[in-house]
This record gives sequence, structure tokens and C-alpha cells, in this order.
Amino acid sequence: MAAYEYLGMPREEIDTPVLLVELEVLEANIEMLARHFRESGKHLRPHTKSHKTPAIAHKQLEAGAIGITCAKLGEAEAMAQAGINDILVANEVIGPKKITRLMSLARHCDIMVAVDNPENLAQLEEAAARAGVKPRILIEVNIGHNRCGVAAGSQAAVELAKAAARCRHLRFFGLMGYEGHVVDLEDREAREGGARECLQRLVNTRADIEGEGVAVQICSASGTGDYYLSTTYAGITEVQAGSYALMDVAYGKLDLGFGYALSILTTVVSRPSPERVITDAGLKALTPEHGLPLVKDHWELECHALSEEHGRLRTRQGTSDIPVGAVLEFIPGHGCTTVNLYDQLHAIRKGRLEAIWPVAGRGKSR
Repeated sequence: MAAYEYLGMPREEIDTPVLLVELEVLEANIEMLARHFRESGKHLRPHTKSHKTPAIAHKQLEAGAIGITCAKLGEAEAMAQAGINDILVANEVIGPKKITRLMSLARHCDIMVAVDNPENLAQLEEAAARAGVKPRILIEVNIGHNRCGVAAGSQAAVELAKAAARCRHLRFFGLMGYEGHVVDLEDREAREGGARECLQRLVNTRADIEGEGVAVQICSASGTGDYYLSTTYAGITEVQAGSYALMDVAYGKLDLGFGYALSILTTVVSRPSPERVITDAGLKALTPEHGLPLVKDHWELECHALSEEHGRLRTRQGTSDIPVGAVLEFIPGHGCTTVNLYDQLHAIRKGRLEAIWPVAGRGKSR
């Protein structure tokens, strides 16, 4: 059957395992955050590594997002091919092959890329001159996550910004930082206290750079877990929240007000005992690194293990009468890596299939 022949099919008739998005919940999540940013006067640049799906990115842009964020150059290429223009690659682009791809992409969209190294900056400047393009640059600042980035508050950060501003073939636009080690802490006090420390480091670094006469137009930071703090800082201009659109169990524990839009539809394939339920969605259908999935609408069941092809459930108390052949939905522990297992996202509205969207950024790790 052609894909369009499945449209209108009831949820329970879709073959499993399959990745689903509940459109009513997705759209409510997108509008909730868009409203916050309209009211705060700040910009949202949603991170698409969570959903990797151009159709969702377009919904976010239509709701008011200023542009999108991608983790990798390959994701940015997929989004540009889908007609998206304003794209930040929140990562360093290193090596001649990738730099050549970046400059080619700059001919087709307004690309922006992170830099934390003077040599890389020089390579980008030289390649941009050869290609006749002028991509935008953000200096990445290490504000506590201890991954990439030049040290916050350092002279090196100031000098790198000044060097970027002097470039003739690159456009220096500002700074970015990511407090990824605190954004998903369940302890609200620890999360917010840690985020404030990190954000202050970033705005202080901005002040240092501007004190040297270098204009900073963009100061980009944060994620779903602390977006509401970032928008209270005068020096932060935009936020890269991504997981809010689909949500997963890990972020759900933070009680942020977003609904679970993402799930994996799975079929019960065995009932070895009244206390055990076995489904056809295992490690090849969802990822467990942030915790095992919840069983949607069946809180009396818990997933206690995943093998390659099977989800292993047990009753929390008593027994279950769910029959072989019944369909259940898993809410994944980690949405980003679960989505990366699928070529398509099946969009459901009012219990029926409305669209099948390509997960165009799936596997684009280069």
C-alpha cells in the first residue's frame, strides 16, 4: 500500500512497533512555549535534535520561533532541504570535508555555527572566502557543562570574539552556552540554582566582550528544563529548548506542564502468566539510557526490562486481563535517541492516522 492509503486508519490497526505523535498534544506543547516567548519578549530557537522532523520544525516556526537549532551539519542539511532558512548548528564544524559542506549549505540558507577555537575560526574564514559566502558565527562558551566551549569569563573568550568580529567573510553574531548538566535535574532547587550560576557566567562573558567594543547580537542558551529562567535574564536573547514538543519520561519528571506527545505503539505478543505481559517493542524500538518507558493509560503495568525485540512488563499488583493481540503505548524514557531509531513518525489526531512524516534528520550524525 502507498503511504496515503493508510491515512484515516484507526490507531489500533497500525502495524507495530511504530513511532506515534499525538497531534493535539504536540500542538498544545508548541503553543504553550510560543506563548511564553511572546509574553517574555525573547526568542525561541527550538532544538530539532529531539524530533528530527521538518514537519514539526515548520509548526514551531509558524508558532513564532525565530529559527531552529541542529546538533549536526547533516541535520541542518535535512532541514534546509525542507525549506527552513534560519539554522544554528550548535556544534563545532571541524575538518575540510565538513567545512566544505558548511560553505555549500551557506549558499542555500542563513546558517550559523559554533566556534571555540582560533584555528577553526581561521579555517572557516578561509573556506568562506573561497566559497564566496558569509555564514554567521557564535562563540561557544563553557558555562559549566565542561564539554565544548572557551572558558567563561576568560581573556581567551574575549580574544576569540574580537578575532571573529575582524573576519571579513564570517559574520560574528554573538555567544552560546549550554548548562546541560543541570537542565534535567529532578530537584527543582538544584536545577534552578545551577542554571542561574551558568547563565550568569554567560551574561558576564557577554559584558566582557561588549566592554571591548564588540557588539553581541545573539546570546543563546538553555533547554526545556530551565527555559523559564533564561527569559528573565536581560543578557540572554534566545533559548534552544527542544524536548518540550514531544516530551519523554525524563523531562516529564520535572512537572513543566507539557504533555506526552510521543509514544511507541506496541502489540502484546505473549502472556506467559497473569502477572506478565510481553510486547513486540524492545531495545530496537526505544532507548533506555534515561530510564525505562511508561505504559500509557495502563499505570497498573510497569516495564521492568527490554530485550532486543521484546518489552517485558509486569503488574504492579494483582493480575492483568490484557489479551494477546492488544495494543499498548510506551512513553519513552528518552525521546531524542528513540526518534533516531525510526524513518517515519505517524501523526495521530482523534485516534486516527492523519499524516506520516519523514524523520529526515534520522541518522544524520555527520
